[in-house]
Amino acid sequence: MKNTLKLALAVAIFALCGKVSAQNEKLTYIDINELVVLMPEYDTAMAKLQKVATDLENAMEEMQVEYNRKLDEYSRNQESWTDLVRQSKGQELQQMGQRIQMFQESASESYGIEQQKLTQPVIEKANKAIENVAKEQGITHVFNSQTLLYKAVGTIDLLSAAKQHLGIRN
Repeated sequence: MKNTLKLALAVAIFALCGKVSAQNEKLTYIDINELVVLMPEYDTAMAKLQKVATDLENAMEEMQVEYNRKLDEYSRNQESWTDLVRQSKGQELQQMGQRIQMFQESASESYGIEQQKLTQPVIEKANKAIENVAKEQGITHVFNSQTLLYKAVGTIDLLSAAKQHLGIRN
């Protein structure tokens, strides 16, 4: 009987502590993607990334033009060439096609790496701003609104405070 009473008292104390600590929690949300897109650093990163994309597209286009020129030459002259020349030109076309395919794959990978390199500092700055604002406002949990399943009436959107913290007027 005494043990049951002690157990019931311990459960009641833990439940009360849990209720008190839950009352001290302050939950909020933010759309971090929206914040990042509003940052001037994002525009700078996207301009650099566009230059990378343009350079890769230009290089690809040059390769494709050269391939098409050689393919056209092959189509026009293959009947007049000897078997050895035709075979050599065919292999050259095949190798060029493979180089173009390898370039496309490398360019895609390179673009992704560059995108990560350029956007990561912007995302980190946004996260730091969110963290600072949350600390200033005594917020215990910040959720990304992109993944929220439910938002209660009266919950706080941290976007305007984070924008203000970063000096974004918009």
